Amino acid sequence: MTQVKRLLSAILSVLILLSISGCWNYTEVEEISIVAGVAIDKEQSSGKILLTAETIDTSGGGGGGDNQASSTISSLAGDTMFDIVRSMITMTGNKLFWSHAKIIIISEEVAKEGVLRVIDWYSRDTETRSDVHMFITKEKRARDILNLNKTKNTILSFELDEMMQHEKYVSTAPVSDIWDFFDKLESPGQHSIAPLVYINERDNRKTERISGCAIFEKDKMVGTLIGEETKYMLFVNNKIKGGILPVNDKKGKPAYSLEIFSNKTKIKPVWVNGKLKIQISTETKTGLDEVMTPNGFPDFEKKKEIEELAEQQMQNNMLAVIHKVQKKYKSDIFGFGANVHMNMPKKWNNMEKDWDKIFPELQVVVEPKVIIETSAKTTRSIKSGD
Repeated sequence: MTQVKRLLSAILSVLILLSISGCWNYTEVEEISIVAGVAIDKEQSSGKILLTAETIDTSGGGGGGDNQASSTISSLAGDTMFDIVRSMITMTGNKLFWSHAKIIIISEEVAKEGVLRVIDWYSRDTETRSDVHMFITKEKRARDILNLNKTKNTILSFELDEMMQHEKYVSTAPVSDIWDFFDKLESPGQHSIAPLVYINERDNRKTERISGCAIFEKDKMVGTLIGEETKYMLFVNNKIKGGILPVNDKKGKPAYSLEIFSNKTKIKPVWVNGKLKIQISTETKTGLDEVMTPNGFPDFEKKKEIEELAEQQMQNNMLAVIHKVQKKYKSDIFGFGANVHMNMPKKWNNMEKDWDKIFPELQVVVEPKVIIETSAKTTRSIKSGD
């Protein structure tokens, strides 16, 4: 059973319970609109918050797939989120039911101005869930993502939630929810990130895609990383669960693909000659999943060579993303400050007020270790003929 099917089954169960329950807060099924997800934009004409909600059509007329229910899109502008949510009853005719909502998509424009004013209500309301996924989009309007449900005949919010469940097999976007965001926002020496979602168009077909991340300084978005940069950021943050590690040959051409089985990253702050240094070590266990060279994979020595190539490229890529974030965004999304706070509390007390100035100049050393444990289904070489 897919994640979408499980969600729909859970919703159906709730509706049945509501219909037969005699509890004090009994609600008629016909009087609620189940929210799957929301998009938040800034209304251009008024500057107000524009909330777009995807709600599930429980009438049973939804389009006939084996896991399908249809959904509808409704938009309303207002001064505050609470005001909009309450006022939406005038559009839907029903009270919004939030406990099955899975995603919030925030436009880049809103994110750059600050997301607290649009997600604070969500974190406080008793009917909402704190594990809802938060996305940022660089599309012109966040609601354009939800509007894809019209062409796909699906519940778009549930699809995005399911994609996040499987993101560990790709590792090009952080798996982040509102709880994570607020936790980092309130932690000393650490800044928040959120995955990026956008519309991918190919062969005249539009689909949603998750890749890359948005970087925040407090609650304001200050920049982005593309998917490949995000992967190496996740290595630093010890958040890699799987995915592919591409390896180029000595001439810089794609040559090997390593499947990531596991990764362990350790961050150690050290004090050297009166200066703070961050030492990062990684151990990544992999399997050789693809060989794109005519020489094949013949022996142990070749395996060691591939490991060394992978280590060098990992080191270069991890340092590149660290230096980019240090110099361009000056936002400690790696939690170096939090690590100093935990391991060197006395020194942190002297550094905390100046951390925004210290972080961009911080010396960082990366020492990766790559281990090829298997070579997939075969240990023999496949070589091209002469």
